[in-house]
Amino acid sequence: MNHDDRDVLPVNPTLRVRTPLSPSDDRPAAQGPAPADLADREAPPVPTPAREHLSAEEVEALVGPDTGAGDTDRPLQLAGNLNPDMED
Repeated sequence: MNHDDRDVLPVNPTLRVRTPLSPSDDRPAAQGPAPADLADREAPPVPTPAREHLSAEEVEALVGPDTGAGDTDRPLQLAGNLNPDMED
């Protein structure tokens, strides 16, 4: 079968060339005006930061044991021309 033996694809008459946007359609994104009652609004409550830190056990419980880090670290070290078998 050569190229001339194939059936001709039908042409969709609704297709047209895409025209670029005119400069009047180009609107930059900008912040709008502030609400009229902004000065009268009460500020939303902001929680005070907690001064407590998580222990190593709590972090491990959240993220899981460190079983997959070696699987990821080794290819990254090899890609960075580092010897993964050498201790720091």
